[in-house]
Amino acid sequence: MIEIEIVTTPRLTAFPVFLAFSRGYFEEEDVLVRVRALKSYEAVLAHLREGRAEAGEIPFTAWAHQQLKKTSPNWTFYRGIILSCLVHGFYSASYMEAESIRDSYHSFLPILHPYSLDRFVAEEFFRSENYHRRKPVPYLTTRPTLLAHEFIRAECLGAAASLQEYPFFGEKGYCLTVENEIPPYYLPTNMLVFTGRFASKFPEEANRVSRAIKKAMEDLANHVAYEGDSFVADWVGPCPWKPGELDGFYRRPVPELGKILSGMPSFEDVRFVMEMYGKTFPGLDGGKKILENLAHSVADNPFPKFPSSIKQTNSKLYNGYYSNGKTKFGNIVKDISPLRSLVSEMKELALSLFLGRREVSLDTQLPKSPYLFIRSTVNAILDYLNQEIRDIEEKNKRLSEDNYLLETRLDISDLKRQTTEERYRYMFEFATDAMIIVNADTRMIVDANRRFREVSGYQTSEIKNIRLARVLPDILEQTELKSPGGKDQNMTFIPEAGLILKDGTKFSVGLSVTGFSAETKRFYQIQVNDNALILESEKIKHEFISNISHELRSPMTNIQGYFDLLFADEQLPLNEDQKGMTDVIRKNVRRLNFLIDNLLQLEKKDSQTSEEMYEIFDPLTVIEEVLYINSPSASESGLTVTTNLSENLKLKGVRFEFSQIITNFFVNAIKYTEKGGIDVSLKKLSDKKVEVRFTDTGIGIDPKYKELIFERFFRIPDQRNRTVGGTGLGLSISRTLINKMGGEVIIEPNQKGGSIFKVILPLYSE
Repeated sequence: MIEIEIVTTPRLTAFPVFLAFSRGYFEEEDVLVRVRALKSYEAVLAHLREGRAEAGEIPFTAWAHQQLKKTSPNWTFYRGIILSCLVHGFYSASYMEAESIRDSYHSFLPILHPYSLDRFVAEEFFRSENYHRRKPVPYLTTRPTLLAHEFIRAECLGAAASLQEYPFFGEKGYCLTVENEIPPYYLPTNMLVFTGRFASKFPEEANRVSRAIKKAMEDLANHVAYEGDSFVADWVGPCPWKPGELDGFYRRPVPELGKILSGMPSFEDVRFVMEMYGKTFPGLDGGKKILENLAHSVADNPFPKFPSSIKQTNSKLYNGYYSNGKTKFGNIVKDISPLRSLVSEMKELALSLFLGRREVSLDTQLPKSPYLFIRSTVNAILDYLNQEIRDIEEKNKRLSEDNYLLETRLDISDLKRQTTEERYRYMFEFATDAMIIVNADTRMIVDANRRFREVSGYQTSEIKNIRLARVLPDILEQTELKSPGGKDQNMTFIPEAGLILKDGTKFSVGLSVTGFSAETKRFYQIQVNDNALILESEKIKHEFISNISHELRSPMTNIQGYFDLLFADEQLPLNEDQKGMTDVIRKNVRRLNFLIDNLLQLEKKDSQTSEEMYEIFDPLTVIEEVLYINSPSASESGLTVTTNLSENLKLKGVRFEFSQIITNFFVNAIKYTEKGGIDVSLKKLSDKKVEVRFTDTGIGIDPKYKELIFERFFRIPDQRNRTVGGTGLGLSISRTLINKMGGEVIIEPNQKGGSIFKVILPLYSE
């Protein structure tokens, strides 16, 4: 069994070859075939000329060109089956009217190959009356892999190609062909050819290859699936197209697909192609006749059989056209010396290349010559090298554009960084608080703002590069500046430290330390707060709270006293509405008294001279008293109160303060529970601890607020808190009193909804 190599391009039109290979149709014909996809038609033609492949996919017009430039039979390309017949048109990446392409003259037009049908369709249009300006349009020969990039360039007029062959035109472009500018013919686009050496030596094998490909084309045209419901379910070897694109193309209606894959173009279609191609050879009437004969042969015999197809025509027309010696160009008769002309043109070609003119080639518009193959080969090499150079230039252009874009982004980033640094510098320099920047590794001060310089007495040049221990000696360099968890980005607070001024004076200050990194180095920003100002502010706050509490206590005592006296008069007639009003008054008086008690308790707690006397008491009796007084509020809200209180337990402390703790937790549970109940328990944890637990089924507490709710005047920011009201002091006072008794408070979520507050206190033992 002979082994044959078929070379193709990555174009969609070569898919029947891949399909015949993957479905084993070549093996059924008893032919061993290898299929290889190359980058371009230039590479395919080069492989065929050099004898590195026996068959290949080439443009239909490239075969016509080779037939017109008849060479040695061994190097002639003999046609096999036509692989596709497609409708061509003009496409633009941007939406525009058809007039735009008629009037344009400054843009280039991407095509795929000098001998491709795309090129001749474009030339035919720009020679026709449809193109108004009649200006030359530059063409750009490019590969399919670069076509999409060229297609979307701003200076590109469009592309002359087949929408059926390049589906991406339908997604990114618009067809500009209207009316009869391009006849809606199914023009033969590409075909399979065999080298003269192979077809002459193995004619039967060439016929078998054509039959296998024809069978694959018939399967595609008739929607015959081999495996599964998709044409692309088969393994299709080196085919580079995506399954969706293949399936979409071959799922089109059967009549249209049959015209594309029939391999039997009409004589009108083929003659239209030949006429376009023949216009590139003015004055060669014999050549036009030969092209017409080729059109008849293709239309009459779309599937030629070997060896009968290898016979050469020896008519007077062919002999006259391919004769040696004198030749006629129009009315001028010239005597051509092929070797002398070739040498002269090679010199001119070398000089042109040396001067940087790449778009040059040897003249092939000559009759048959022994050196015509050399000319064609040199031109093919030049075409290939020019394509490679264009690819490299395109890559360099893209790299230059990417480099420019990166430089622009770097400039923008640098500008943003400078702007950010300047903004930070301004904020740092003119901050109201004194601040310094310290190198985390050397512990040297690298910068200080205006406020710090004013406080410390140092000048800008003096404060830099001073060791931190000289200004803040109380800071232990190995521990104090280490943030929690060892993360420099976190903040730590040092409540009390000594600041030494330039004149030696020492002040008590608080420090807020924040770690950050910049340019691979670590720094600390230290904010210095004057403790004297903080103490003065706290003193003023306490005095205000104390004064306002005492000022409110006296009138509220009078109001409550007179109200109780008035309400105790049994002779005072009150209807139901008036009784409701008095009840509201009583509740609000109680609420105001509770607020005043909290303010007074806060003032007592913050003062360092509490005069309360400690006593030993039973927590059970205190808890029962608090529940008895406040249970009516729970009943009014429809809540159930359950208790589980252990007896014979003793605590040491201020009985009133313990009562205040229980009251605050219980009242809060009532306020923030809409339905369900509240459970209060008292139990002994160990020989040294006792626990008071409050469990409610209320709204619960977000974990992020677990510590904040014990801060003064803090209230969770939600709609229910605004409705319920309150001061935000109860829990703060309660935790302070618990700490005073040597205990702690713990918050846990209730699995049934709500919260659990655990108050753990030391148990008194004699």
